[in-house]
Amino acid sequence: MLARTALVIACLELAGCAAFRPPAPPPELAGARAALRAAEREGASADRRAAMHLALARSELARARRRISVGDVEGARWLLRRAEVDAELAALLVREAGLRDAAGRTLDQASALAEGKE
Repeated sequence: MLARTALVIACLELAGCAAFRPPAPPPELAGARAALRAAEREGASADRRAAMHLALARSELARARRRISVGDVEGARWLLRRAEVDAELAALLVREAGLRDAAGRTLDQASALAEGKE
């Protein structure tokens, strides 16, 4: 009798474990990860302003993963969208800095050419 009870309890526990499946990750997770990788490739960690947004994106992604693990998919989706936007902003800030540097060099070259013609 005791062995049957133990067997039934063990089967119920296994069935309960098999029935629990963590929620599927929301589609926004892939977008946030891709935006983070793109910002890292752009060199966002080397630019002070961009690095701040990259750190925010990483933090939001980590918080979203924790929410997914406890079943709060809607809260995670919101954080993932924020992470994606912060990562995209980091990449844009790096590009902006590069364009500003290029524009400055072009202006310097134009000034040097203008001075040479006079």
